[in-house]
Amino acid sequence: MNDKQYEILALTLRYWFVLLIVYVFVKSTARTFRDIFSDQPVKRSTGNIPFVLVLFTLTAFGLLAMQGSQAFNVDTALLGVLASAIVLFQFYLLYYLFPGIDEILLLIINTLAILGFIMLQRLTPELALRQVQWFAVGCAVLFGTLLIMPRINSLKRFSSPLMILGPAVLFFVAFFGGESGGATSKLSFGSISVQPSEFVKVIFIMILADSLKEVKTFREKIPLFLFAAASILGVVLQKDLGSALHYFIVFLFVYQISTNDWLITTVASGAGVLAAVAGYKIFPHVQVRVEAWKNPWADIGGKGWQVAQSLMAMGSGGLVGMGLGLGTPYVIPASRTDFIFAAICEEFGILAGGIVIGFYVLVLIRSMYKANLAQSPYDMLLACGSAISLAVQAFIIIGGVVKMIPLTGITLPFISYGGSSMVTSFALLGLILSVSIKNERLVKATDGYEYLDENQDSEQEGFEDEENREQELDDGGEMKSLYRDGRIR
Repeated sequence: MNDKQYEILALTLRYWFVLLIVYVFVKSTARTFRDIFSDQPVKRSTGNIPFVLVLFTLTAFGLLAMQGSQAFNVDTALLGVLASAIVLFQFYLLYYLFPGIDEILLLIINTLAILGFIMLQRLTPELALRQVQWFAVGCAVLFGTLLIMPRINSLKRFSSPLMILGPAVLFFVAFFGGESGGATSKLSFGSISVQPSEFVKVIFIMILADSLKEVKTFREKIPLFLFAAASILGVVLQKDLGSALHYFIVFLFVYQISTNDWLITTVASGAGVLAAVAGYKIFPHVQVRVEAWKNPWADIGGKGWQVAQSLMAMGSGGLVGMGLGLGTPYVIPASRTDFIFAAICEEFGILAGGIVIGFYVLVLIRSMYKANLAQSPYDMLLACGSAISLAVQAFIIIGGVVKMIPLTGITLPFISYGGSSMVTSFALLGLILSVSIKNERLVKATDGYEYLDENQDSEQEGFEDEENREQELDDGGEMKSLYRDGRIR
C-alpha cells in the first residue's frame, strides 16, 4: 500500500477508533453508576466489551501492518492476534475462576494496556512485543495475587521484616543502582533492568494498611512514621523525585483516610513542601525540569524540547487525532515512556486523551467503592492505597505532560513501556480485586446464614404450631368428655 492509500485509510479509521474507545468508556461509566446507585444488585455480566476490545486491537494492528510501501507486515498482524488472545484468555479465565471479581475494572485496565500496545507498535515495534510479554507476566502476577490475598487478613509476623526489607532495598539501589535520566533507580541483570522502587510500592501499601487498621497512639505510630520516612528518603537518594512524590502522596491519603488526623497530615504536608524546595536546590536535573515547565519555549532546542514537542503534538491532534501512523510522536525522545499520553492525543485525538483520563477516574471510583464495601479496616485501606497509588501515578505524569506541574519522569500505569511498572501495576490491581472477591464471598456467606436463620425460624414456628394443634386437640377432647358427662350443656 502506497503512502497516499494508507493516509486515506488511516484518516477514515480514526473515527472508527474513537467510536470504539467512546463506546467502551460509556458502557463502563454506565455500569459503574448502576453498581453504585442501584438499590438492587446488578447482574454480573461482561457484555460485549471484550469483543469490542479485540476488534479495536485487530483493526489497529491490521492498519499498522499495511503502513509503508512494503508488503503486508505479517509480524505486526500476528502481534495483534497474540495480544487479543492473551487479553481474552486472561479476562475469561479470571472472570469464571474468581466469582466476585470486578469485571468492569479488569476491562478498563485491559483497554489501557491495549492502547499502550498499539502506540508502542506505532513507535518502536520491538518494544511492543516486549510490552506484550510483560503484560503476560503481569497477568501471571495478578493470578497469583488473586489466589493468595483473599486468604490473608493481616501481615501478622511478616510486618516487621517487610518494614525493614522495603527501605533496605531502596537504599541499596540508591548506592549501587545504575543511572538513567539523572536518577540511580535501576538494577541490571544481564539484558534486563528492573526498577525496585516500583515493587516496593506494594510493600509500602501493605505496611500502611496493616499498621493503620487499628486505632493507635502517637507513640505506637512511630515505627510506621520511621518506615514511611525511610522509604521516601531511599527514593530521594536515588534522585527519583517523581517516585518520592508518589510515595509521599500515597502515605498522606492513606494515613488521613485511616486516622482523620489533620494535625499530622498538615505537618507532614508542610515538611513535604520544604523537602521539595530543598530537592530543587540540590539536584540539577530537577532545576532543568522546573525551568522547562516554567517556559519551555525559552530553550526549545534544549531543555524545553520535550515539553514543547509534547504540547505541539497534542495541539496538532485535534479532537479525533491525525490518524494512526500519520503523526510525528517519535520526535519526542521519551514518547514511549513519559510522553506516551502526548502520542495518544496526537494520533487518536484530544477526545481519546480525555477518555484515558476518564478511565483512570473510573479505576479510582470503582476501587474506592469496593473499599467502602470491605468488612475489615485492613481490606479497606489495602484497596484505598492501591487505587490511590495508580491514580496518583497517572495524574502526576499526565500533569507533567500537559504542563500543569513540572515533569517527574514516572510511567503511565498499564500504558507506558516498562516491565517493572506493568508488573507492579498488576500487583496493585490484584490487591483491589482481592478485596472485591472477599466482599462477594462475605455477602454469600451472610446470605447463607440468613437462609439458615430463616429455616430455623420456620422450623421453630412449625414446632410451635404443632404444639398449639396438639393443645387444641387436648382441649377439644376434654370438652367432649365434659359434654358426655353432662357437666356442660
